[in-house]
Amino acid sequence: MQLKAWDDQFDTEATNVLLLQIALWHLDQITDEVERNRLGDLLGHLDFVSLCTRSFPLPSNASDAYHVSQIIAFFKKRADLDLGIDKAAVALEKFRGSESLCEQTNIIFKQWQSGGFHFPKDVEAVLFSARQKICSVLGDVPSLSDLHLRFGPGSTTQIPKRKASARAKLSETFACSEDLVPYVSDVLSEVPAWIPFGESESAVVPVVVHHGKLEFVPKNAKTHRSIVVEPVLNSFCQLGIGDHIARCLRRFGVDIKDQTRNQRLAREGSITGDLATLDLSSASDTIAIGLVEHLLPPDWFEFLLRYRTSRVEHKGEVFKLHKFSSMGNGFTFPLETLIFWSLSKASVDASRCRKVVAVYGDDIIVPVDAVDLLARVLNACGFILNKDKSYASGPFRESCGKDYFSGIDIRPVFVKDRLRACDLYILHNYYVRNYMDAPARIVRASLDPTDVLVGPDGYGDGHLVTRDFDVLDAAMTPIRRNGYGGYTFETYTWKSRKSFRPLPGDYVYPCYSIYVRYDEDVTAEQSQGALSELYRVWSYLDADRDSGPHPVQRGRWGVVLPGTKGYKRVKIYTLTM
Repeated sequence: MQLKAWDDQFDTEATNVLLLQIALWHLDQITDEVERNRLGDLLGHLDFVSLCTRSFPLPSNASDAYHVSQIIAFFKKRADLDLGIDKAAVALEKFRGSESLCEQTNIIFKQWQSGGFHFPKDVEAVLFSARQKICSVLGDVPSLSDLHLRFGPGSTTQIPKRKASARAKLSETFACSEDLVPYVSDVLSEVPAWIPFGESESAVVPVVVHHGKLEFVPKNAKTHRSIVVEPVLNSFCQLGIGDHIARCLRRFGVDIKDQTRNQRLAREGSITGDLATLDLSSASDTIAIGLVEHLLPPDWFEFLLRYRTSRVEHKGEVFKLHKFSSMGNGFTFPLETLIFWSLSKASVDASRCRKVVAVYGDDIIVPVDAVDLLARVLNACGFILNKDKSYASGPFRESCGKDYFSGIDIRPVFVKDRLRACDLYILHNYYVRNYMDAPARIVRASLDPTDVLVGPDGYGDGHLVTRDFDVLDAAMTPIRRNGYGGYTFETYTWKSRKSFRPLPGDYVYPCYSIYVRYDEDVTAEQSQGALSELYRVWSYLDADRDSGPHPVQRGRWGVVLPGTKGYKRVKIYTLTM
């Protein structure tokens, strides 16, 4: 059976059966009889609601903590489980709740500015210090010519995710929020070729005003996650601004492209107990306009206001946002990192404790001695500390995708949807690498033996890794050519989705490719891809349409789209077995 066909028939029920088998193995490894009986009862009654919604106490040893976490991780984040909950309705209600909280925060800061309200003195001192730190980080407001404006891989108000590409976005009618309308000419002047051929410098080009689109994407078994889809010109600018803020943060030791510092300090905190890991609920959705106005320099605040989307629409209902920006805005993540870093750093400085601060989005690590003050500061700013995911005592810490119990990594594998063949390969290899052969055998038994590929570790999860040298020897083919030797083995990879359809904006893509080529935040691989596509574009544009098959028809130029369309088998060459 082909893997794609296997994916199509392996539904939620089959996923539950397989995961229950593995969960029962984990259950047998738990030494705490009370915890084993509690979880065993839920699994025996197929009580997925309790498994997904209840909070379970942390066991007293690392082994039990891992096995309990893994059982829960098989179900808690499953978007395919039907618990009888309207996930979109829950997410919408949560969005409304966040907006209400931001509105209250805005009122408080407005009263504070007018002298009608006062925070506690230590909180006010922290807010003042945080404001100074942000000024030092940001420096002068950049001009658009100083920024590397670019498109991201996501959707816009005109283009759905499945069709998103830079070519598609360059081909749509110019669209922006009402906030950006006065500055559209400045944005278009950064990529002058974007204005269609034949238009003079004084030509009027059509621009449509769009509200942001409030949408919901799968998050877990209980709710969806709210995001705001931005107009194309807003997103073009927001990503450039976000990159600039990220560069400013790196000069102060905060790198939002590297999570390893947070992970290392989380492990240290789980061993010494000196560091706390904190997490916030709906962090990006509770950054109120009033807070940003207070913390950022006035010129920076006005600058960011131009490029945000102040109104969003959902099923005909329009919301005027009380939050400053949401998930979907290209500068939200760098901005929230900057805000939480400044508040955390100022709180640590005021607490006269060890000067250690690590922030990645809303993942915060500070000394335990600073937690009380920081918690009160965050509460004053309208943020909600997630007590279920914040740890200041005991042997457990978590941050940036790592869970540590007394220095031992006990991070489970989270299953977020019904299982596909690629998920089973990943799950099998996870167990093999962690020397848990019994659950690995359970996983492998679910795969069609005719489609199973085996190979060495270190080359991804497109094949099943093994420690059995006899099996490995049978799977690898020795080769010797021109004095060179080695081995080849087969593995699966994804078939990418491509579009070969000519688009109206193809004429401007070469200029855009050159423009993003020199962005220091664009990886070398992305840059090389942009240049390679640039050459194909010029070949396409220069081709004589009457001299045979069109270049697009010959497959000379295609743009990769989000998503995949199945699997393909490829061979990998290696020198060692």
